[in-house]
Amino acid sequence: MHAFLHTLGALVVLPYLLLAAAFLLIGEVAKARGLLALIDVVVNHANWILLWGIYAAAAFLVLLIVAGFLPSFQRISAASLFLIALGSLSVICTLHSTRIGLGEVTFLLPCIAVLVMSAWLFVRAGTPPGAS
Repeated sequence: MHAFLHTLGALVVLPYLLLAAAFLLIGEVAKARGLLALIDVVVNHANWILLWGIYAAAAFLVLLIVAGFLPSFQRISAASLFLIALGSLSVICTLHSTRIGLGEVTFLLPCIAVLVMSAWLFVRAGTPPGAS
């Protein structure tokens, strides 16, 4: 059950992680002064994404999911999933331009659910089997 919930959580939090990364990239673009600085920021980020980012992100996701299946790594993988969900939520909520309303909370509910679920998986992974 732990591995299934962990895999589901990793797949659910992925779009929120990508949205948070996009918000951070937009913040970098907004800080650029002038057209040449804007082009430099976009080209540098696109270059990194195309050379290493796609492979690193895919490898990290696969490692995170596989770690959820290995009993010795379940605790750290649940903590990693918790930190990813928390970081994504904090970036999305902090960089959001308007007040967060009911629609935004509804949109963020799956990420909040992954946050709570990964905290529960972290606590559950620390207890020995059969000691529920």
